[in-house]
Amino acid sequence: MKPAKKPFVVEIKNRRRLSRGESSIWEKVDLKAAGNLVAAEQVAEEDDAAVPLRP
Repeated sequence: MKPAKKPFVVEIKNRRRLSRGESSIWEKVDLKAAGNLVAAEQVAEEDDAAVPLRP
C-alpha cells in the first residue's frame, strides 16, 4: 500500500516591483545638440568651400 500524499497549496504572490524604466542606448546623449553641431559644421564647410583661395 502506497503512503497517502499530503495536499499542498500553491500561492501566487503579486510582485510590487518598481516599473522598469525604459533605458536607451542614447540615454545620456543630447541628440538635438549633436544634430545642431553637425549642421553647424556642414555650414562652416560650405562657407569655406565657397570662398575662393587667393594665389
